[in-house]
Amino acid sequence: MNKVVIGRLGIFPQVSIPVFLTSALLIVIFMIFGTLFSEMAGQLFNNAQSFITERFGFLFIILMNVALVFCLYIAISGYGDIRLGHQTETPEYSFGSWIGMLFSAGIGIGLLYWGTAEPLLHFAKPPTAEPSTVESAKEAMTYSFLHWGLHAWAVYAVVALGLAYFH
Repeated sequence: MNKVVIGRLGIFPQVSIPVFLTSALLIVIFMIFGTLFSEMAGQLFNNAQSFITERFGFLFIILMNVALVFCLYIAISGYGDIRLGHQTETPEYSFGSWIGMLFSAGIGIGLLYWGTAEPLLHFAKPPTAEPSTVESAKEAMTYSFLHWGLHAWAVYAVVALGLAYFH
């Protein structure tokens, strides 16, 4: 893999040029397409989302449950005691500080904005129920608990564990 130093300060000391250029090119293409053809892009993305959720929605639920069970297994098994980092290093932060940082970073924006806006959005425009009904209120809270509850945290934790383990 090609690794290069970019800039005199070494801000990005190891960047894979093919990965960077491919990602940048795709982002620019999506931006141009979305800007020049906003109606078509909106319709295309809505159709793609509908296709994926109608045909593979059950997989999202299964994978979120698998992530939650996996995290619980890691926590209660011997794997939960594996030290991430060198064996001789002491943790940089205490357990309480670490949990506080995770909690603050994880739901900071939710407490300020999205945690209240999301249930209201799903109440006004529910995915399957009639808007502004008791059924849409229940559906709104169900989606909000899914997005902000233990299942979402489990997905974040699985990704974080992978990053921490291989860092």
